[in-house]
Amino acid sequence: MAAITADLRAAGRGDVVAAGFVVQEMVGDGVEMVVGVSSDPTFGPILLAGMGGTLVELLKDVAVRIHPLTDVDVDEMLAGLRGYPLLTGYRGSDPVDVEAFKALLFRVSALVEVVPEIAELDLNPVFVRRRGVAAVDARIKLARDHRRPPRSHR
Repeated sequence: MAAITADLRAAGRGDVVAAGFVVQEMVGDGVEMVVGVSSDPTFGPILLAGMGGTLVELLKDVAVRIHPLTDVDVDEMLAGLRGYPLLTGYRGSDPVDVEAFKALLFRVSALVEVVPEIAELDLNPVFVRRRGVAAVDARIKLARDHRRPPRSHR
């Protein structure tokens, strides 16, 4: 940080130093996944997980479940993806941290529970790495009217 601060000042950008700046890790390794939430007028929040990145629309390798997610839901979502072998070590590649990705899905499900204003959420790509996950891009759309339909308990 000190070197960046010095470089900014030397470049005449003391205004940036005064305002503050954030340095983030450059992420480029791992399997690109997508996590999403949309709102269905009948069922309420629907969660999506699948193969992500720039090819998400082309591949259409996603699974959806009604909120809230259970352990069985998450396991079935991931195991049902055609790209699932990429997570577990396809053709000699290292397996990635599937448990961290599952934890992310549960956290998104919990977020949707405590913030009912979330109408849509899109994390794409989420890099599932050898250790941990990194959401590189996020988009959240809030609803003006956040009444949800009653949910039956499973």
